[in-house]
Amino acid sequence: MRRKRLEIGISNFKKIVANNNYFVDKTMLIYNWMSESAYVSLIPRPKRFGKTLNLSMIEHFFDIRKKDSAVLFEEFKISEKKEFCKEHQNRYPVINISLKGIKETGWEKCLNKFKNLISKLYQEHDYLLDSTNLKSYEKQTIEDIISETANEAKLKGSLESLSNYLQKHFGEEVIILVDEYDAPIINAFHNTEAPIKS
Repeated sequence: MRRKRLEIGISNFKKIVANNNYFVDKTMLIYNWMSESAYVSLIPRPKRFGKTLNLSMIEHFFDIRKKDSAVLFEEFKISEKKEFCKEHQNRYPVINISLKGIKETGWEKCLNKFKNLISKLYQEHDYLLDSTNLKSYEKQTIEDIISETANEAKLKGSLESLSNYLQKHFGEEVIILVDEYDAPIINAFHNTEAPIKS
């Protein structure tokens, strides 16, 4: 049996398991989360509590485009839930986005950073441009967002739009994972310059 290694600072589930690193089995979080049937779940935990790693684990379990990830769960508790895995594993389109990198203090800079972030997210799903289930105007929106030429209204609805496009393409409900959702607000609160007093 290969001796496992202890790695620090890795938040990618596939990388940890595939490289034979220690991983505390939290896979039943997936089963419990789905069993609760909550449409929206909020997981507030302190920093360095493993939230990003958990989201990565959830992504690799459900993502319809990551079917090769199924083998990563074989040694963990969730694999004992065979009917559950058969029904849900690698069945759904998954959007996984982190707002951690948005640390701007002004609105224009923040908007530009968000445009870039959403553009990269859409680039991960640019196969939608070849989808026969999407209309030409929907594909145009995808192109506009990728090229960062979309107007503010399209940008505001970009996450919802991507979810709709994925659902049309795959014919399955979409799972959306948002990490560090409060980072832009907290950063702006701590770093925005105080108004000048007269």
